[in-house]
Amino acid sequence: MNKNNPNNSESSPKHVTALFVAAFFWGTTFVAQSIGSKNVDAFTYLTCRSYIGTLFLLPFIFFRDKAASQKNPENYTPEKKKASRKNHAKAGIICGFFLFAASFSQQYGIAFTTTAKASFITTMYVVIVPVLSIFIGKKPSARIWIAVLFSVSGLYFLSIRGALQISLGDGMVMLCSVLFALQIMSVNHFTPKTDSLKLSCCMFFTVAILSTISMFIFENPTFIGIGKALPAILYAGIFSNGVAYTCQVIGQKGVSPSIASLIMCLESVFGALSGCIIQGERLSGRELLGCVLMFTAVLIAEVKLPQRKTAKQ
Repeated sequence: MNKNNPNNSESSPKHVTALFVAAFFWGTTFVAQSIGSKNVDAFTYLTCRSYIGTLFLLPFIFFRDKAASQKNPENYTPEKKKASRKNHAKAGIICGFFLFAASFSQQYGIAFTTTAKASFITTMYVVIVPVLSIFIGKKPSARIWIAVLFSVSGLYFLSIRGALQISLGDGMVMLCSVLFALQIMSVNHFTPKTDSLKLSCCMFFTVAILSTISMFIFENPTFIGIGKALPAILYAGIFSNGVAYTCQVIGQKGVSPSIASLIMCLESVFGALSGCIIQGERLSGRELLGCVLMFTAVLIAEVKLPQRKTAKQ
């Protein structure tokens, strides 16, 4: 096992909890995205939430680094600071590109499909990530594939009613699922070598720059539209970007990408539950079964049965 890559080791409660927090805020953001798409276009929404996410993290980074530099000035020499900036910029650009492409595909697609279908298709990265892991020499165990089967079944019961027909919006959300899987894999690659807050901040800033350019080329943003969508944008920027994606980076430091994707796909469950609590929606027996199956999937992936002790020869 590579000691420099801690996410190949046993999952720790701290990292698993961070991924649960990420899933919770992503799930509750589905409603905000749907509301926001009615008032602003996809690139405008993405631009605003990304700048908010960046600005949200900057004070934490500044004050933490200021205190750390006073305590250990040898770690903050000009040479080390330059190397750190270069390393985080590279990681942020790569992770940010995949996040930008995935977020745009999702935001564009969600305007042409239902929130339930979008949440189901988006979280198909739970299947794509283990498949991609095979190509980089990390073959998931049989237990992980069983968990994936439970998770996909749960997602279907939770999100889909009637025939699963594919529309333009569904196709864009499918593309988003592939791109989110690549984002998860890229975060997994860079987390052992980077600071969680700085990687998240650089990632959001990359998304903000790319979406700003795209916004002015393809859209006509107005302050009136942004004002109407502002509550949804603020929630997504602070909690989905600033908190959840930072929790993802922290969580993936100690969890394999296959297990991380299983935990994070619980965003669909949290989305359904938040709809019940906030909007007064009721879960049917089919949807409750879906929630149970998805939580069961995480338990299958995370709970390890005690091994039988063998007698010494």
